[in-house]
Formats: sequence, C-alpha cells, structure tokens
Amino acid sequence: MTERWLYFRKVTWRRWRTNGFLSLGWWRTRIPFWLTLDFYWLILTAPLRWFSAAWYERKLKNLLWGLPAILTLVCVSMVFHRINQQSSTVIAEYWIESQQAINAKNYPVAELLLDRIVLDGSAHFNDARFALAVVYQETGRQDQAEFLFNSMAPDDTRGYPEAHRRLAMLLSESISLQSTREELARYFWHLEGALDDSSPEMALAWGRYHIAIGNFPKAERYLEVATKEYPEFWVSLAEVRTQMGSTQQAIDSFDRARVYLSEKLAKTPDDEKTRVDYVTVLMRLGQMDSAREILEEAMKQNPDGQWSRLLANFYVNLHDLIAMEGNNSPGDLLIPLSTSLEYDPNCGPALNRLMSYVTADVEGNGALRTILSRTVAEGKEPALAHLALGNLCWIERDNQSALFHFERAIALNKKLAVVMNNLAWLLAHDEDRKDLDRAMALVNAALAEQPANASFLDTRGTVHMKKAEYKEALNDLEIALRGIANAAPLHAKLAEIYTALGQGEMAKQHQLLEEQLRAKAGESTPR
Repeated sequence: MTERWLYFRKVTWRRWRTNGFLSLGWWRTRIPFWLTLDFYWLILTAPLRWFSAAWYERKLKNLLWGLPAILTLVCVSMVFHRINQQSSTVIAEYWIESQQAINAKNYPVAELLLDRIVLDGSAHFNDARFALAVVYQETGRQDQAEFLFNSMAPDDTRGYPEAHRRLAMLLSESISLQSTREELARYFWHLEGALDDSSPEMALAWGRYHIAIGNFPKAERYLEVATKEYPEFWVSLAEVRTQMGSTQQAIDSFDRARVYLSEKLAKTPDDEKTRVDYVTVLMRLGQMDSAREILEEAMKQNPDGQWSRLLANFYVNLHDLIAMEGNNSPGDLLIPLSTSLEYDPNCGPALNRLMSYVTADVEGNGALRTILSRTVAEGKEPALAHLALGNLCWIERDNQSALFHFERAIALNKKLAVVMNNLAWLLAHDEDRKDLDRAMALVNAALAEQPANASFLDTRGTVHMKKAEYKEALNDLEIALRGIANAAPLHAKLAEIYTALGQGEMAKQHQLLEEQLRAKAGESTPR
C-alpha cells in the first residue's frame, strides 16, 4: 500500500510539474513574465493540457472507474435541463392562463397564477408584476396597486414602461390648470417614461398635460389623435380651439361631439353623464330649446335626481345669453332667474345675479328703480322685481319701502320665502357684501310666511349670533334644533353661544353632541 501511494505521488508530481501549474513558471520570480500574454495563456490552457496528458497515459481500469462518474454527470445535467425546461413551460402556461382569466374578469384565479409567476422570478416577471397591479386596481385595492406601480416606475429613475404608462393615465384624471409645479413635473416624468406619445391613450394623456401648462397648439395636435379612438374628447378639443380663438373649428368640434353624444344617448338613455354632456354641448352650440327639452324630459323620468339643479343652471346660462344680447329689459332678464330659483331656490349663481341688480352707488340707482318699477307694472316677473326693489331700497336706506317690497314679493310668490332666506344667509356669510341688518329683514319676511320653518329659524339665529345678540340667537336655534336634519353645525353654534353666556357645562355638552354626530357621519370636527 505504501509503495503504491509513493508511486501515485511520484506520477502526480511529474504530471503537475510537466503539464500543471508548476509548468507555468510559478518558480519564476521575474515580474515581466507575469505581465506577458504567455502567462495567462498557460493558465487558461493548463486544464486542457493536464487532461491531454492524463488521456495519453490512460489505462482501462481508470476508464472503468471514471465511466460511472461521467454517466452520473451526464444524467444530472439532463435532469436539470429537463426541470428547467418544464419550469419554463409551466410558467409560460401560467402566463397564458392568467391573461385569459383577466380577460374573463376572473380576478382571483388571475391573482393566484400571477403570484406563482412572480415567486418563480424568471420568465414574464415584470409583465406578471404589472398585471398583478392591474388586478389589484380592478378589485379595489388601490394602495397595493399604486405600491406595485410605483416600485416598477419610480419617480426618480426609469422603470418598466407599462408601469410609467399606467401611472401617467392615473395622474391624467386629476391634472388641471390648478395643478402645482411638482404635480406637473411628476406627470411629465411618467409621460416620458412610457416611451409612447402616438397611441390614442397616451396622446390623450399628453394632450391633458399641454392643456394644464397652457400650450394649446400642442394640446390640439395630441387631442386630434386621441379623438380617433375616443370621440368623447371632441368636447375637450372644442374647448381648446375656443381658447385658441379658432371659432369655426371649435364649432365643428362641438358638432362632432353632438353627433357622438346623440348616438350614445340613444343607445344608453339612462346614462346621466352622457345626457349632461350632451346638454352642455347643445348649449355651447346655442341650441337652447333642445337642451331644455332634454333636461325637462329627464326630470320627468327622475324628479329626485340632479335635474332640478341642472335646469336651474340652464336658466342662469339663458339669463347670461339674454344679457349678452343687450337689447332686453330687466323684466326679460328676471324671467329666467325666477325660473332658475323655482327649480333650485339655493342656486348660488342665480342668487348672485339677482344681487347684481343692486349697486352700492345710491345716486346711480334711480334709473334702475324706474326700470324695476316698470317691470312690476308690466307684470313680467313682479315677485322677483319686488325682491330686487326691496334690496335696492335697503341700499338707499329706505328700510320701510324695503320691507314693503319684501312682503309684496312673498305675497305674489310664496316660493320666494326660501329665496329670501337664502339671500339672508348669503348676506350674513359673504365677507364682500355682508349686511346683517338686511339679512335680518329678509329672513324676518320669510318667517312671517313660514314661522315654524327650522331652516329659517337657523338663519335668523345665526344672524343674531353674528350680531352678538346671544339670547335671541339661543331662542331661535334651540327651536330650530328640533326640526333640522343636519344638527352638528347647530350644536357648534349653541356651544359658542353658551360659552359667550358663561354657561360652560352646557357648551361642553353641545360640543360633545357635535363631535358624536360628525363622527357618525364620518366628518372631522372643525375648530
């Protein structure tokens, strides 16, 4: 055994010395040789030369001993190759099945398959992560979806283009002329990261970006591309062309939008958004009669919907169009305002326009007084004219005449009590034209008609509170508390009044009730 071992060492040493690393010149210490290509070539070819020498001195027994190892190596390699091949095939099948599940909106199955692809981490990894984020989004898990999108398309480095694209589309929904510089910069980053400005979807996103920065010529070019796939954006293109002063092109775009929306409404008559958009386009085209008919038809079908508010706004727009013509009397202008307030007594634009018939310039009101008096005499819209005259008299400090006209307004039209209450609220809260005394006169006239109306009492109590008449305010607000729907603001006022009256415990109880009601409604308590 010892002799065989010595023989083995001798033969091995000879092989290494002749063909192994010792032949490379390790015994040499001359540095220049280490820097030659021969040195590295000898290193690279040493295993081959060693194998050649061993093969040259081969013996049958060595071959027999080595065959099992070679066969094992070949088998293991084949097994690993087969496993990898099968794994790739399975992942590919998972990917196909996941896409089919997404198309069929079978999101639980799609999520399971995509999770397996992501865990495997090989083929379709990024595609699967993106698809998984889309599944999260479709199933209402916005936080998880945004986390994945943001991880694939960060705000500071270029990422997966499809993720940049999706984030750009998401951001496009909230971008506007009021967007901050930081919001616009982030939006632009994802637009560029998507590497696409020619597809209709991205053309729309780019168009919205250029609208937000006020570059209307570029916005027009992009929206022209977008409308080929999304005809609903003919309205946006029309608005851009209006801003550019291209009147005829804007009219043509609005007309294209009208045709599209008309066809869509015929297919989906219950689609309220389409109906509203259609009415808006008709109004922009000046087809007011058609717009009114569509709104009135919708209100008949759904009296409790949004149509009363939309009709109120429609008549405000009609008022503005009549005013632009410049050849109509105030009586003609008051008619659409009266109709607007009948549909929605709290219509802010109508109330503001009604208030515009009164100016602070007392000397300049003589002609207006004459015109409004003539309107009453002609009977075109006497109730609203009396209300405007009452406001005019109040500005002129003729309080007695003002009260007379307020009373006449309600006598002629009982519905004006709500309008007068709303005007009182406006005068009590609008800092630019606050007039607490006139607000009190208006709400008192409304209460004379409906003395138990909780909203009217709330308004008068609020006016008393603003005038620091706390006991009078307390009387009105505590009565109003019994019939008001949203009691939280009332409790806040009562807490303030009791604090001013030195009743701390009562103030504390009203504060607690306010907090409880707001918490129940999911609101925060303003302080």
